[in-house]
Amino acid sequence: MCVIPTVEDRLVHRAMRNAIDHILEGGVLAPWVSGYRPRRNRLTALRQAMTYLDKGFNWVADIDVARVSEGSNADEVTGWLAEHVHDGKFLDRFRTALSGLPYPLVPGTGLAPTLINLRLAPADRLLSDLRIVRFVDNYCAFTAGHAEARQAMNRIERAIEEVGLAANPRKSRIRTSACAEDLFLIDG
Repeated sequence: MCVIPTVEDRLVHRAMRNAIDHILEGGVLAPWVSGYRPRRNRLTALRQAMTYLDKGFNWVADIDVARVSEGSNADEVTGWLAEHVHDGKFLDRFRTALSGLPYPLVPGTGLAPTLINLRLAPADRLLSDLRIVRFVDNYCAFTAGHAEARQAMNRIERAIEEVGLAANPRKSRIRTSACAEDLFLIDG
């Protein structure tokens, strides 16, 4: 399901996102996370990936998170934000805005991109010691060999399970001699 928000919804969502993004950028989101962030996009992720590949870390644990935008409610999502924002009035308005949606992370809203990053941030913190790049809901850990890639894959799967999610078995795999251009393709 995708939503086409009204102009008023878009304005409110953009204003809320503007208020939240600087807080997330100030230390909540890992530096290796690209997508749905200011000055970070697929090209940023590709550059990071190429740096690791050029250094010989060409075994890649490539994990796509399944259904990252499903399975939450307005109270739960507001709770994620409350870990970083302590203004009760803002949180109440935030919860109200989310309550008007079919579900909080519905694609098509101005808040969905920020909320996806907020949802995955706790998993990201568990992975900070890996050579890793995340673009939207796709994690790539760069390793020197198959055994290390398997260990990285297991760690990423456990980290996303900690936030109630799972890897997409159809899209997740270990790659060898990966081409950076192929790593962050839609439905790749």
